[in-house]
Amino acid sequence: MTLRPARTAALLAFGSLLLAASAPGQVTPVEPSPPSIGEIEVSSREVFDERGGGRFAPHRIANRLHVRTRDHIIRRELLFETGDPLDRELIDQTERNLRGLWFLRDARVETVEVDEDLDGRPERVDVLVTTWDRWSLAPRIDFSQVQNRTIWEIGASEKNFLGFGKSITVSHRQNLDRVTDRLRYQDPQLLGSNVGLAASVAGLSDGHERLLTLDRGYLSLRDPWAFSAGVVSVARTEPIVEHGLEVERLPVRGEFVDLELGRALLRGANHAVRMHGAFRAHEVQVGEDLRDYTGPEVGLRSVTHRFVRLTHVNQFERTEDFNLGTESHAVLRLSAHAFGGREAAFVSAGHRHGLQLRDNHFVILGVGFDGRRERGGWRNTVAAVNARYLRKHSLRTAFVGKLDYAHGHAFDPEVQLRLGAETGLRGYPVRQFTGTRSLLLSAEERVFFADDVWQLLSFGVAGFVDSGFVWPAGRPVDLGDLRTGVGVSLLVGSHRLASRGGVRFDLGYALNPVEGPDGRPKHWVGAAFSDIDF
Repeated sequence: MTLRPARTAALLAFGSLLLAASAPGQVTPVEPSPPSIGEIEVSSREVFDERGGGRFAPHRIANRLHVRTRDHIIRRELLFETGDPLDRELIDQTERNLRGLWFLRDARVETVEVDEDLDGRPERVDVLVTTWDRWSLAPRIDFSQVQNRTIWEIGASEKNFLGFGKSITVSHRQNLDRVTDRLRYQDPQLLGSNVGLAASVAGLSDGHERLLTLDRGYLSLRDPWAFSAGVVSVARTEPIVEHGLEVERLPVRGEFVDLELGRALLRGANHAVRMHGAFRAHEVQVGEDLRDYTGPEVGLRSVTHRFVRLTHVNQFERTEDFNLGTESHAVLRLSAHAFGGREAAFVSAGHRHGLQLRDNHFVILGVGFDGRRERGGWRNTVAAVNARYLRKHSLRTAFVGKLDYAHGHAFDPEVQLRLGAETGLRGYPVRQFTGTRSLLLSAEERVFFADDVWQLLSFGVAGFVDSGFVWPAGRPVDLGDLRTGVGVSLLVGSHRLASRGGVRFDLGYALNPVEGPDGRPKHWVGAAFSDIDF
C-alpha cells in the first residue's frame, strides 16, 4: 500500500510521541528484604527417555539426530538474574513463558533456599530451570473429512532450527475455501532480543497473503512496556453461504499497517494496569466498496493473574496453565479525513473472569463488544457472551462445558455468523446455519486412558452433546430452534512430537432433520477432525 504524505507524517509523529511517553510507570512496592537469587542452573532434557535397548535403540538414535535447545536460548527467556531479589511472580511467569515456546514440551522452574549461617533465614535462593525438548523436524501431513468436504495439508517444518528456536514451515493446504501454498518463518528472539519476528508469504488459489510483524509483548506483570509493528497484504474471495451452500463470492483486497506501543501504569505482584497507543492504516476493498480507515487508537487493559496448573484437559499429560484472574479492556480507534481515511470510530470492550468452585473445578466467564460507528449509525457490531466450565473428576477424566452467544448487527456484506460441523455443531453439515445471532452449547466428558505409549502417542475417548443455531436477520431468537447433535470422539496426542497438543476424530449424529441436497429432510451422520480445545 502506498501511504499518502499526510498519513506518513502522522504515523511518524505518532510513533515519536509514543516513544517519548514510554518511561516506566508506577511500581507497587514489594515485601521488604526477600532473599536474593544465587546460582541459576539450566538443564535441557532430550526429546526421548533412553531406557536401555543398546546403542542403536530408536529413541537413542532420534535423540542424537535432534539438536538440543541451546542453554543461552533458554537463559534469554529468564525474567530474573543472579543478585535480583526473589520475586515469585517472575519465577512462575518464566515457567509459563517457557511452556509457551513451540519447541518445548514442558518446563519447570524450581527454587532451593540456601541458609549458609544456619540462622533459619535463607540468604539466597538457587534456581534450577529444567526444560524438555520437543521433536522439531517433521513432515506436515494433515487430513480432515468434514461431512462431504475434504481438508488436507502436506509440507514440512523445522520448529527449532539448529537448537536456536527458529521456525521454518513450508506447506500446501486445501481447506473449505481455497488452496494455499505458504512459506513461514518465525524467530522468538530476533538478534538475541525479546522481540519476535514473523514473516509469511502465501500464494492462494484466489489471491495472495503477505505478512511481516515485529512483536515484543509484556513478558510479565512487572514488565513496564511492550510494542508491536506489522504490515499485511491480502487478496482473496470470501464465500457467502446459505443453508450450507455457497451462493456468492466477494473479492476482498486489504492493506494493513500497524504501529503500537504500550506502557504499564501500575505493576504489582499479581495485577497490572496497562495503556497503549497505536496508529493504524487499514485499507480494504470489498467488491466496489473501498474502506479506508486510518488514524490513532488508545486503549486501557487491566490484568490479574491467578493461575492453576493442570494436565489431561486438552493436551493429555502436558502441563497447561489456566488463568482464573480477571482481565478487562477498552479500546477506541478513530479514523479521520485528516489522516487520509474515512470518518469513523471503532469501539472494543470486554471483561473476562474466572471463578474457582473447588480444586480442579472452575468456570471462566467472558463478555465483549466490537463495533464501528459511522455515518450516524453502528455497523458491523458483535456483542458476545461466553463461558467455559471444567470439572476434573480424577487425574485422567474431565467434564467440559461451553457456551458461546454472539449478537451481530448491520454486518458488512462479507461477514456472516456460521455454525456447522467445522465450528462446533458436530453431526450437521458444514456451514449449515448462517445469520446474525448465534448460540452454541456443548457438554463433553473426556477420559484419557493411555499416556505416552512407546513415548509416541497418547489416547483418550469422549462423549459429547452439542446444541446450537444461527438466526437470520429479522427472525427472533427462539430456543426452540436449537438443533442438537450427539456423538463420540477418539482423542490422540503426542506432546513429544507435535506442538498442536492433541487432535480428535468426532463422529456425530444430528437428532434434528436437515434438508438434504434432494430437498428431503434427513438425519445427518457427520465425521470431522479438529484440535482438542477448552
